[in-house]
Amino acid sequence: MKQANSLFDFHQVMDDKARLNQLVLDPDQQQVIACLDALMKRSLSPPKKFFRKETLPKSGVYVWGTVGRGKSFIVDSFFSAAPVKNKIRVHFHDFLRELHCHINRPHTGENTLDAALNAQLGHCELLCFDELHLHDVGDAMLVKSLLELIARRRIILVATSNYPPDQLLSNPLYHSRFASSIELIKQNMQVVALGGTLDYRTLGGNTFTPFSKGAYLCPGTEAQRRDCVLPLLPVSDPLPLRVGHRHINVLSASENFLHLTFEALCAAPTAVMDYLSLCEHYRCWIIEGVPKLENSSPAVQQRFINVIDVLYDQHCRLFLISDYALHKMTEGVQQEDIQRTRSRLQQLNYLV
Repeated sequence: MKQANSLFDFHQVMDDKARLNQLVLDPDQQQVIACLDALMKRSLSPPKKFFRKETLPKSGVYVWGTVGRGKSFIVDSFFSAAPVKNKIRVHFHDFLRELHCHINRPHTGENTLDAALNAQLGHCELLCFDELHLHDVGDAMLVKSLLELIARRRIILVATSNYPPDQLLSNPLYHSRFASSIELIKQNMQVVALGGTLDYRTLGGNTFTPFSKGAYLCPGTEAQRRDCVLPLLPVSDPLPLRVGHRHINVLSASENFLHLTFEALCAAPTAVMDYLSLCEHYRCWIIEGVPKLENSSPAVQQRFINVIDVLYDQHCRLFLISDYALHKMTEGVQQEDIQRTRSRLQQLNYLV
């Protein structure tokens, strides 16, 4: 371990990556890198025999900041470089989906949440949790149990988020139920803000991702569809497509694409697990009739935000069709997550 400690240099790792990508790391990014470097070196050092509880060293880092500031880039690089055998890097949506599967799976023995979490984590020593954001109180209670288990097992935890810990599960109806978990985050993790206003996603670094090869069509004329090799709106009735325990009405579904309306996808009571399941079978999505979101309910807005998150993180190609330009479609929405959605949609080719 001492040898690994002396060899680990995350500053050098990131300097090399910055040169390779022709980037200049700003002071806030350097601060995050320093925190992660210190975390790993602490973890690789021989443990001291005695610690008072109040002086127990931090066993994680919580990185928060606005969209496109390089949080995932830095943490993914840390995960790859960390000399830890048993490590897991997972997106928040994917983790919760797998956890639900573990909870609902038949068990011959004790069927508890802790048993499901232990089965999912296995012998994990380092967990990198990307895009941690909470809006559902049920999910928040699962994350609460996860944080408590991580604290007991002293698993190294690194998390990225668009929000500081105090703004997780911000709905005042439920926030108090997650307050003890927020304190646990502050107690066990070094909280570091990645400030600044530059959105690195606007610099063209994601030009060749499957998501950014899609397009935003406004208003979706026949000529625009023809340019993108997209189907016209069918005249037949929508078809019910079974997804888990529910059906979603789609315009068409083939090996090449999934074609459906905003109304069927977001106005209906769909969930993140539905989107993840669909991504396994359909790698190209066409979403018709996206309205001015300000006129939709908060629940519908949140579903749309979740859809874009999942498609982006699952590297699916997206064609979005709306009568409204992107800035008009998203303006007036009060949810902070819309900034991340807007940033991601700006990477699409824009056809007007």
